[in-house]
Order: sequence, then structure tokens, then C-alpha cells
Amino acid sequence: MLRPRFATLLVILLAAIALPHGQAKRPPLSPSDIDAIARLVMLEDTRQFDEPVLTRLLKSPHPEVRRRAVLAVGRIVNPGGRALLVPARTDKDPDIVATVAFATGQLKDAESVTWLSQLLGSAQTPVAVAREAACALGKIRTPEARSALAKYLGSASETPAAAPVVGEALLAIGRFTTREDLTSIVRWTTARDTELRWRATWALFRPRDPAAAPHLLKLCDDPSAEVRFWAMRGLAPAVVTAAGLDPATTSARLRKGVTDPDRRVSTEAVRTLMLYDDDASFGVVIGALDVPDTWLSVSAAEGLARFQKRADVAVPRLVAATAETRPTSLRVTALFALTTLSPEAALDVASSLARDPGTLARSSAVQALQRLGAPGRARLDALAADPATKDLMPQTGTSRRPPAARAARTEATYRSLVERWVVPDYAGAPKPRAVLTTARGEIEVELYAGDAPLGLEFFIDVVTSGEIVGTEFGRVVPNFVAQQRAIRNDVTLRDEVSRRGLTRGNLSWASSGLDTGHPGYTLGITPQPHNEGDFTSLGRVVRGMDVVDRLELGDRITGARMLGPGPGFR
Repeated sequence: MLRPRFATLLVILLAAIALPHGQAKRPPLSPSDIDAIARLVMLEDTRQFDEPVLTRLLKSPHPEVRRRAVLAVGRIVNPGGRALLVPARTDKDPDIVATVAFATGQLKDAESVTWLSQLLGSAQTPVAVAREAACALGKIRTPEARSALAKYLGSASETPAAAPVVGEALLAIGRFTTREDLTSIVRWTTARDTELRWRATWALFRPRDPAAAPHLLKLCDDPSAEVRFWAMRGLAPAVVTAAGLDPATTSARLRKGVTDPDRRVSTEAVRTLMLYDDDASFGVVIGALDVPDTWLSVSAAEGLARFQKRADVAVPRLVAATAETRPTSLRVTALFALTTLSPEAALDVASSLARDPGTLARSSAVQALQRLGAPGRARLDALAADPATKDLMPQTGTSRRPPAARAARTEATYRSLVERWVVPDYAGAPKPRAVLTTARGEIEVELYAGDAPLGLEFFIDVVTSGEIVGTEFGRVVPNFVAQQRAIRNDVTLRDEVSRRGLTRGNLSWASSGLDTGHPGYTLGITPQPHNEGDFTSLGRVVRGMDVVDRLELGDRITGARMLGPGPGFR
């Protein structure tokens, strides 16, 4: 058995060997540096604002210890952290200053807007620092913060060097949902760079501002599907009418969008078109029920619930969409639309789905019957008394268990965590990967070992133990997310927010805010910049994104394995 000190040195050596060719060599971490990082991870995990310890480690001679101390201040989210961050603004290491900007955004420190604005506006600011300054301003969300972003976007030039900062500033200004002058955003809708155009389009649609509608209508003809689908999303009839545009013209363009060769565009066209009430638009929406692509059919079924004045046409089509030959995701969505449009029809459909072999269909049927008042409860009682279905019904009196108290970790546990994941990642070792197998194919995910060691350790545990196998995707929102049902009911995960954005293909977990999340895991189908700062980015899909796009409600994880060296890895 290796002595702890020797084991630490071996980890450092192996990590150094794994350093990719051509990457600048970082100063090695000594055992005392590893102890310091382990202490910081402990403070993050317990949300303990230990000012003396943080102050001392912010002055560490090792840049990685200083950087992680800054990161810890941002993750602990204590107002007292602001005073600790101010001296770190002058650190000679740009990566540390960038992390200071990130942590300032996490603290939503309105008093730092002037400093962040100066970083953003100076040509001398390193790109990584300016990018984090823009992101932080978007999290702070004061009028002064938006003004700083608008000023930058109004004067920045379209150059390859400026593109990362401009792109981040567009996402940041899109986090503001107040209606303000859009000039600084509109100028980027004609950028040569597609990445900048879709970000500008996203920023335009977010406030639902009528002033954006003419620009969004024009962007529906952009060469990039990435631009077109965000533009389609922003053309709700209330916005169009308030802008003085002709709703008939706009709905006609949306109907054309339903036939777009890119399914993201056609999906968003259906979603927006269902808000219109003219005959032609209704006809296209109801016709989408029969489209083989469930992104379109499910979106149409969901939207038909609002057409109560057209229930005589919609109800028979929705009932037909619940046939056994149709996809489970469509059957379930159509059922819930029927609970609104025709409770009588919903009773029969739910009773039928309660006999389905799939657990998702059965649980959805029970939920629908519970919504349908006394008639629904009577059907549930009858199903529970029927020998053919009683074993399929959920047990009465069961409910989700309250989250268990988070098990306390020892100092040795934190140190082991840092040695296993943070040190090799710092030294450039390949990141661990996982393969999730579904009936639609394999999804390979690269995991952010150094950024989220606590979340990574838990994820590896549920993969190597096999607990993740069999988990259903219980929430699949077309062109948004695919989310698994809970794997462990009694676990609440600790968030480790980092500078990694919530990009397409991001792996996270279901959450309603910081430190409220439970695994199952969530795969992002589109970028979600409006959620950044509140969710952990655990990893990203590196193979099988097409599989993620094809996932449907009720699909399961049929196999899972870790790749690379490690206990239980293959």
C-alpha cells in the first residue's frame, strides 16, 4: 500500500506525463498546494465562508491555488466575498483576473459594474478577461450593466479577435428582458460570422419587444438555420400586432417555415404558429400531428390545447394521435391536451394508457386521471380493483422522499477527490469520458473533472454501479432538452458553477436553482445562456449528438460505462 505522500507525488508525475504535446507546462502542485485546493473544495461543498482561510489562499504563491480561491468565493456566494475579490483584480495572471470577473458575476455585485465596463471597453484587456466581464454584466442585470454592454456592442468592430467577446456580450445583453433600445444588437444581425448572427437573433427575441419584430421577420430568411429558428421563436402574434406588422403576412412566413429542411426551424415555426388563430395556421398545426418527426407532432399536440373554440376538429385528431401505433411521446402529450379540450375523451384515453406496458404511459395516465376530478378518481378506483390492472397502479400513500442530509466528507476524502480528478486535469491529462447507450445509439460524454469533481464523483458512481441503467427520459422538450427521471430520490447535488457555458450538448442535472438539483441528468439540445450561473456544467457530448436529437419521451438508458483508467472503467 502506498504512503499518502508518495501516492500524491505519483499522481502529480502521472498527470505531468499526460500533458498534451505543445501545451505550456504549468508549475507543479506541491503537497501543500493540494491540501489548499482540498480545503477550498471543502468550503465550496459546505458553503462555508471562512474569511481568514480564503484571504490567505488568495495570496498563495501558486497561481492555481489563487485561481481556485477566487472560484470558491464565487461559488460560496457570500456578500462578504466582494471585498476579497477586489485586490485580486490586479493579479498578474490573466486567468485569475478572468475568474475574478466570473466570481463577481456570481455575486451579482452591482458595485463592480464600472470595473467590468472598463475591462470590456479596453483594447488592452485579454480576450478571456473581456469575455468574462461581458458575461458577468449579464448576470448582474442592472440598468447600468445593460448600458455598458450596449455601449460595447455599439462600438466594437467585427474582427476575428473581437468575435469571442462580442458573442458573449450578445448573450449577456439577451439576459435582460426589459424593453430597451435595440440598435446595438440589430447591427450584429448582418455580421458575416454566423455565430454572431444567431446570438444577436437570440438577444432580439428574448425581451418579446415589438421593436424587434421587423428584424426577426427578416431574419427568418437568413442562410443559417441557427438564425432562422431563433427568429421564428420571436414572432408571437401579440408582438407582431404591437409592432404594426400584418399578422397574415407573418403567419404565412411561419407556415412556410414548417416545411424548412432543418427540423429546428420547422419545430419553432409550428410552436409559434399555434399562437395564431386563423384557419390556415390552425390547419397546418393540426396537420403536423401526422408528421413522423415527433418534434413537430408533439409540439402540435401540446399547442392544440389552446384551441378550445376549435375543439370539435381538434379532439378527434388528438384521440387518433393516442393510438397504440403512435409514439409514446405523442400519445402522452395528446392525452394532456385532451384533459383541457375534452375531459370525457381524456377519461377513455387515460384508462387505455393505464394498461400500457410502458411505465411512462401508465404514470402519465394516472396523472391525467388525478386531474379529472371525481370521474377520474372513479376510473382510478376501477383500475385498482381490476385484477388485470391493479398491479400496474402506483401504491397509495407513496411520495417522493425528502432529501437526505448530505453526508459529511472528511478532509481525507476531499484530498483524495482533488488528487484523483483536479490534479491530473490541471496537468493536462485526458478528461474522463462516459458512454451512455440508448435504443437510438450511443452518446459519448467528456466530463469536466477539474471543474466539477464533486458532481463527477457522483456521476461515476451511478454509472459504474449500474444505477443509471434503465432510467427513462421523462422530459424531452423538442429543440431544448432531454432530461432523465430521478436516479436517486434522496440525493440533492451540490452545484459547481464554472466558466464553462451551457452550450449545445451540455451535460447537467435537473434543477430549480443552485443546490436544488437531483440526478437524472439533462442533455442540452440548444444553448441555454439564460440559465448560466445557476447550473453545473458537468461535461459535453463529443459523439452521438445526433442520438440526443432523436431521443423521445420514455426512451431509456440501456447501458452505461466509463472509458479510460480507473476503478470500474473500461
